[in-house]
This record gives sequence, structure tokens and C-alpha cells, in this order.
Amino acid sequence: MAEAVDINWAKEVEADEAPSRRATKEKLRDGSNNNSKRKRAKHNSKSDKDEHPRPANKKPLELETDTAILQRRQKQIDYGKNTVGYHNYLKDVPLTERTKEHPKTPDKYAKYSRRSWDQLIKLWRKKLHKYDPNAETDPSVDSDNDDTDSVRS
Repeated sequence: MAEAVDINWAKEVEADEAPSRRATKEKLRDGSNNNSKRKRAKHNSKSDKDEHPRPANKKPLELETDTAILQRRQKQIDYGKNTVGYHNYLKDVPLTERTKEHPKTPDKYAKYSRRSWDQLIKLWRKKLHKYDPNAETDPSVDSDNDDTDSVRS
């Protein structure tokens, strides 16, 4: 008989809890609960993608206006263009046959940090070294280094 009482007690407890559980579930469905802001939106639906396309470039292109910076950048570009490798590159690769892998002169008017600009120039110059005539024969020669290695006594 004790078992029957325990079963009845368990049923009474479930019956008492059931309305509060239902109310909680209804609040969650309605969004009236305080935690409704934490619901995740579905990002995988096709209609969501079609309605709100993401822009390809989030930041608008900023232009450099400082004349000192522009002069310094132009000097670095001129230095790179005044190499044998650059002239060989112009002869070997016509404009119509150039791809992403080929050296491309950095845009001096785009807004870059000093380090970013220096890195762009460095990579551009390294790509130009492929077209140096002495690069094929002696890879240890670095045409960027203007200092001669002389033995000092």
C-alpha cells in the first residue's frame, strides 16, 4: 500500500509542476521572457541570404593626402622601376598576359600604415628579382644591397 501512496504523491507533484512548466515554455515561445534576446537567428536559410547580401568590401577606400608620404612612396616606386629586373619584366611579360602572381606596383594613393606600405614594397621588389639577369646565375647576389662587401683592415 505504501507503493501506491508514493505513486499518487509523484502524480500530484507532476500535476502541480505542469502548469508552471507550460507557462515557462509559452513565455519562451512568445519572447516575453528576459532571455529572449539570446535567441539565435538562423543564418543558413536561402531567403535570408537573398534579402541581405553582404558588401564585398566593408571599409570604403581611403586615400592618402599627405604630400610628404606621397613623395616618399613615389621615391620608393621610382627606385624599384629603375632596376634591370623591372625593365626585363616589362619586356618579358606583356600587360595582357599578367596574372596575380606577377609583380604589381603598389598603389601609392591608397591609405596604408607605414609598415604595411614597406611590406608591399618589399614583396614587390622581391618579385621583380625573378627578372634580374644575375638572379639566375648567382642567387646569393642581392641587388637591394648597395654596400660593397670589402675587407677592412
